[in-house]
Amino acid sequence: METRGLAEPVHTRRVSAKDGAPFVTDGPYAETQEVLAGYWVVECESFDRATEIAAQLNNCPAPPQVLASAYADVRPIMESAFDFG
Repeated sequence: METRGLAEPVHTRRVSAKDGAPFVTDGPYAETQEVLAGYWVVECESFDRATEIAAQLNNCPAPPQVLASAYADVRPIMESAFDFG
């Protein structure tokens, strides 16, 4: 089991595609119909590198209507001061 808190939403970037190219905005500003479908934990040297990796998700095979509305939120994970091990 893994439990870690996420950083505040102000530290989040939303990566989507616009005209086939990666498009990054600050956010997210979640609406009630949005649902977290899954997540990946990517350990890398910087927040910018994590954003670059998320931008490549648009290259994954998917139906065009799915790619048109798909996005990834990039958000830092807070480090815990507690060891529940």
